[in-house]
Amino acid sequence: MYSDQTKEDERLTYHADLLSQLSNPKRLEVCIHLSDHEEDVNSLAKRLGISQSALSQHLTRLHQSGIVKVRRQAQFRYYTCDHPGVQRILKTLSEIFEADPDRTAQDVADSSERSKS
Repeated sequence: MYSDQTKEDERLTYHADLLSQLSNPKRLEVCIHLSDHEEDVNSLAKRLGISQSALSQHLTRLHQSGIVKVRRQAQFRYYTCDHPGVQRILKTLSEIFEADPDRTAQDVADSSERSKS
């Protein structure tokens, strides 16, 4: 029993960490950009409009959490986000918010509350 509870605790901790990493808007944006292709730090920093230093810090956290993968080729590092759980989360967010770009998280919460009553 203890072993099963320990495994469950570890799984919950892992999931909470994954969601915590995605709760940062810039890291979420990084994952969105890296979810369909591989990109190097320089190109991604330009695309996102942030410094390479700031991006590297975000990528380090995402890599340590197992969300992004890195491939080294000569002096370059190429990043991608092909984590199946993150892919599903991004797809769900897209389905919820891109159907109505003006829809906010509060609108979703309000809609959910109305459907419960």
